[in-house]
Amino acid sequence: MTAVEHDWRRTHAVIVAVERYNGSDTLNLDGPVHDAIGMRKWLTGRGVPPENIQLLASPLERNRAALEAAHPDYRPAERANVRKVFREGLSHIDGDDWLWVYWAGHGVQARGGRWSLLYPETSDTDLQGLDADSLVDLVRTDHLRWDAVDRVTVVIDACRQALPPGSHELADIPQPLTDWPQTRSDRPVFWMRACQAGAVAMEQDGAGRFTSALLRQLEAAGADADANGGADGAGLDLDRVWRGVQDEFAQMRAAGSSRQYPTMHVINWEEQERTVRLGPPAPPLDPEKRRFRETLVLEASGLLGADPAGSAGRVAARLCEQFTTGPPATTPPSAEELVDWALENPHGTVTLLAELSAHTPVRTEIRKACHVLQDQWLTRAEYTELVALLGRLDERGRYDVAEEARALFGLVDLSCHDPAVLADALEELLPKPDQLPQLLRVVERFAAVDEGAVAADLRAWSLRCAERLGLKGQLMERRGEAEEYAEGVKAADLAQDQGAPPSDSWGSIQIRLHPSSGSGQRRAYEVWTRRGEDIISLAKVDTPASLEEIQRGIDDLLSRHARTRDTLVEFFVAPTDLELAVHRWQLDAEGPLERSLGTDYPVVVRCTELRDNQRHVWKRRWDRVDSAGTEDLEWLPAHLDTFKQVHGVLQGQEDVPGLVLTTPSRARSDVFNACLFDGVPVLIWHGEAEAATARAELTTLLGTERLRSLPQHLRKLRSASEADESHHGRHMALLWDDPHRPLPDQLDLSAP
Repeated sequence: MTAVEHDWRRTHAVIVAVERYNGSDTLNLDGPVHDAIGMRKWLTGRGVPPENIQLLASPLERNRAALEAAHPDYRPAERANVRKVFREGLSHIDGDDWLWVYWAGHGVQARGGRWSLLYPETSDTDLQGLDADSLVDLVRTDHLRWDAVDRVTVVIDACRQALPPGSHELADIPQPLTDWPQTRSDRPVFWMRACQAGAVAMEQDGAGRFTSALLRQLEAAGADADANGGADGAGLDLDRVWRGVQDEFAQMRAAGSSRQYPTMHVINWEEQERTVRLGPPAPPLDPEKRRFRETLVLEASGLLGADPAGSAGRVAARLCEQFTTGPPATTPPSAEELVDWALENPHGTVTLLAELSAHTPVRTEIRKACHVLQDQWLTRAEYTELVALLGRLDERGRYDVAEEARALFGLVDLSCHDPAVLADALEELLPKPDQLPQLLRVVERFAAVDEGAVAADLRAWSLRCAERLGLKGQLMERRGEAEEYAEGVKAADLAQDQGAPPSDSWGSIQIRLHPSSGSGQRRAYEVWTRRGEDIISLAKVDTPASLEEIQRGIDDLLSRHARTRDTLVEFFVAPTDLELAVHRWQLDAEGPLERSLGTDYPVVVRCTELRDNQRHVWKRRWDRVDSAGTEDLEWLPAHLDTFKQVHGVLQGQEDVPGLVLTTPSRARSDVFNACLFDGVPVLIWHGEAEAATARAELTTLLGTERLRSLPQHLRKLRSASEADESHHGRHMALLWDDPHRPLPDQLDLSAP
């Protein structure tokens, strides 16, 4: 769109922000209201009269005051009000140039591939929503008078993620705003959407990433328009704005901080209609893929049978429930159109093949064609169910799944934070012809050891996949092997619990050191071991003990319940005890070999105090740890040594996963408190050296490690210091505070 003269006083806007829903707290969002306020501020800053803006919102209580200050006469974003504003309110707009529509909140992909923008009335078992496409349909009907508005911009910052089985049936078919005919089909519409079909719109720091990027680009384009348009101002070049959004998301993806692909749909804007998706255009098929596409078309033609038209229609109807793009325009579609439609959708070719061959054996050549064309072997329904099942596991459970994949196939880079990312990585283990896919072996191993409710559902899912592939016999053989493996693990764990040497399992030991009472640094303490989802209490010492007594007690517990080099030892301490050099505590002090705790085990300190106020920031920073390296750590200047100074710096560093401190020891208390308050999960400091010396030593010792390997990296450095008294590894301290691995509930120390 080229810039044209525009009087912003002749612009209207409808802004909708949904944060609070009628279901459990997990449905609520914290961000759409701030996004709506940002959009309103930008519009009024351009000159749009406040009375021309209608704002509907269902705010979280913490955001209500900000909303009331920005727009005191906002209305609840309930279904009735939304329908009234769009169906009746727009008809009162008279003689204006431009209408802006903005919606922020939850969105899902419901039945038939429809995009549902959820109303506040939505509950966990009743997902009620507005049909997103109907917003565009509405502005081209008589609900908006034919002579009232020259053009419309629609912005939707909401997910469009496909629902997992079980939830899919709970979503109502989204409600359209109108069934009226489009009497103004020539009205230009510029429609911007936060993500593509089937995907997620991400938030960051309490705001939608898409809205934040869009507002930055609108501000920049508006400033240029003012400079070039004089006092009257000028219309915005939205194509230029969109290119700016595209560049921002390309940079985020290059940095590994986003997988989001916003999309744009332009209707009759400068007499053209087009859809733009971010990311590189789909390349033409190479000769090999063209050959496999032709093979798949021929196979589809044969599988459609004697009644190809009727069969194609029925297959297309079933695929509409799973695919995220609209079906071919031809009714019924041809075999070639079905194949090309499948190629537009993730897991599309395998899903099409499964629908066509439900009762017919599939040749190896055809399975190979699907793999070559899309590098996937799960159907869309199988993949969606797998992501949902992995999502039902806690993060430790997903870590266990990833560990089984590492143990079986030597994989080293499997993220367990995002269920979809883990599912994608596991599916990339493409099966060899007529062999059981490696993913199913991973699932069987995990389920045999875990035995929880989700594990049982994963086994049922695995069996259905094998039956579709005609590999049930092979699966049952692998299942038997997995059960034998699980029996061995359980026997080893039982022996370990009875005092035998540690088994070939992994886990962590969590130790709570209570603050000292009285003189002599005497403390009460508690110890737990964590294996998977199991938490076992190992010790609870009510009577305050000396540090030497605590060391001996922990030494004894580690010898029976931990594995040297592998078991993570986590000390939970008060902020005033963060500098306890627990990694230098002696093991087997009375024996012939002098060893330190931190040389035999990866040892970290943790402190969960001061976390509650900004727990969401803590979790968000931790999510970066999995993909970050030591180069992503922020070095805090030594002269910043007060809570206020450090807090000010961290407020502007929302994405920093951790800090390296060179603060003098006399001022570390305030620095520690500021870091804990601002949700910093990883802190590294030198226990003894000051400023310049500490910086030089830490720079050398940290190197270019991945953050997730820091506990083990420090263990190796501490081990090196055993042979070299001058080695500074012995002085390095690490706070490693994983919010997804909390300490068990505190025990009442007065209890028996």
